[in-house]
Amino acid sequence: MDWEPLPRPNGTPRRTLIIADIAVIALFVLIGRNEHNSGSQIIGYLTTVGPFLMAIAIAWCIPQVHRSPTSAAAGLIVWGLVIILGMTFRRALFGDGTALPFVLVATIFNGSLLQGWRLIARSRERRPDRGLPLG
Repeated sequence: MDWEPLPRPNGTPRRTLIIADIAVIALFVLIGRNEHNSGSQIIGYLTTVGPFLMAIAIAWCIPQVHRSPTSAAAGLIVWGLVIILGMTFRRALFGDGTALPFVLVATIFNGSLLQGWRLIARSRERRPDRGLPLG
């Protein structure tokens, strides 16, 4: 039996999808600061998360990400820019370190979660129970 997807007038609001990306970065920084006993200093947290949030903002300005935010391509763009621009901003604008282990952990953690929520979103969009039977 074939299925016809239910129409979704507005789909998921873009702000919800942007918040999902921000939540990934916020969680990454929270876990990292906690693991390194950096404390719960708000200024320290904001300084650490800032360069990556700037990268998210830039990534969401790219047409592919804006047009199809749950696509694998959008996830790769966001992931790449979070790592490349985030680390660049961290070093150049915030004067913080970009040691290789930090870059590797950031790459793996953020890549997994930034692609992971997109994969879940795409699978939910394609589920047969999300539509009406054809015929």
